[in-house]
This record gives sequence, structure tokens and C-alpha cells, in this order.
Amino acid sequence: MSTVSAENAKNANVLDWRTQAIPEPLERKTALDYHNIEIDLNNAMANEELVSAREYNLSGASYYARKDLLNPPYYKAFSKALDDIFIRKSVAKRLVMVNQVLSPYGVELFLLDCYRPIELQKEVWDHFLDRAREVLSDPDESSVTEYAGQYCSDPSKFSREDYKTWPTHTTGGACDLTLRAKETGEHLFFGSVFDDASEISYTTHFEKKDSLTSSEEEARANRRLLYWAMVSTGFANYPLEWWHYDLGTQMWVMNSHESNNKAYYGYIDSPV
Repeated sequence: MSTVSAENAKNANVLDWRTQAIPEPLERKTALDYHNIEIDLNNAMANEELVSAREYNLSGASYYARKDLLNPPYYKAFSKALDDIFIRKSVAKRLVMVNQVLSPYGVELFLLDCYRPIELQKEVWDHFLDRAREVLSDPDESSVTEYAGQYCSDPSKFSREDYKTWPTHTTGGACDLTLRAKETGEHLFFGSVFDDASEISYTTHFEKKDSLTSSEEEARANRRLLYWAMVSTGFANYPLEWWHYDLGTQMWVMNSHESNNKAYYGYIDSPV
């Protein structure tokens, strides 16, 4: 893995974020809890266009569109997935800033999924409903929805006219991402696969353990690096998923704990 040494970090006049613990969230709300947060659709940012991540030299590959069967836990391509990764223009610019602050560490962002068409959201939601029925001992409709809502926004009541039904990924302000070494392209180790529906996906999972293996220490360091790089540029993490960050969305308001933050990204149609 090509990352900066502590001495190089010092010489670059940056704090080594890998040594800085991720704070526990004040509340661990889920993707079922943000929908009543109002969106300021009169904000100038509300009508901002979606852009391709490639236009901003942001690395990534659409995880749900992969056809090589190397995208656990799915091992398949989703029929409604887009081949390209799209995101709101200002979010793309902010991610470029994240790469700049990560540069001394020899790593860069690698995007897995950002804007998600509502049709794909429904496919992903169905996966987590099925997963809930597999793992819950006595699943009823309420418990299945509660389980799935930890890892996915519910699109079942979606309406273009009702902001309370808009999944965060359909706004273009939500990002699922990881880190990779710039020199080799090797992906850093985070301790779980993307979309792993278990507590190991909680951002602070390795912060709470008294004794860590070497692999767990590496996962913790990489989660810290991603977390601090993202929040230092204005993003908010979803505490149940180390890979998920928002900017300008309802979930961003819910997880940023900044009282002056107002959501401004709402639902937007697919660009293709």
C-alpha cells in the first residue's frame, strides 16, 4: 500500500488522520429517519446539473453495473444500473478538494456509486428486504423494513411531488466511495465489503474494540483517513456505513449535527 509516512505527513504540514479516532455519533439514526427534513428547493443549488465523475478526473466504477461477478455481496449486475457515475456538479468539485487533501498520503478516492435512478433504488431495496427475511428469526413486515432501512432508503412510496419519499441517492448528493493507492491502483482495506449488511459496516466498528489484529488496525486507520478527509471538506458520514457520505441532502442535515445546515438537493431525473 502506498501511503504517506508519519514523517512525510509532518513535512507536508498535515495531521496524520489515521491516528485520529472517529467520534461516536450522537445518535445512530437510519435511512428511514431523515425524510421529514425539509429541502430548500429555492436554493440556487437545488437546480444544479448532474455531471459525470470522469469529467472531474474522479476515479471510480459503477458497482451495481459490474458484469464480472466480482461485486460482493451481489455477484451480479443490476438491470437498472448506470454504466457511468453521475453526481451534482458542486459535489464533484468538493470531491476534487478531498483528493487534494489526500494527496500527501498517496491515495485517492474511488467512487462506487453516487446518483442512483429510482428504478435501481428499488432493485437495491428489494435485495435488503430479501436479506432481512434470510437473517431475521421471525420476520414480519415492520422488522423487515426496519432491518433494510439500516442500509438502504425505502423507495416504495416514491413520488416526484413529495420530498418525504425521495431516497438520498436519487438526489445526486450522496456518495458511496473508498480509497485506493494512486501509484498502484490497489484498493485500501476497510474491514468489510461494500454494502455488507452487518455491524462491521458501522463507521466506528473498529474504534470500539479493545484489542485489534493487524488487519483490524489497518481497517481502522483507513476508515479514519477517509472519514476525516471527507468531513474536513464539508461532507457528513452515514454512521452505519463507512463508505457513505452526503452533501446537501436530507441525510447530510441529519448526520452533520450543524444546526445551520439546510438540505438543497432533491430528486432529479436520470441524465441518461
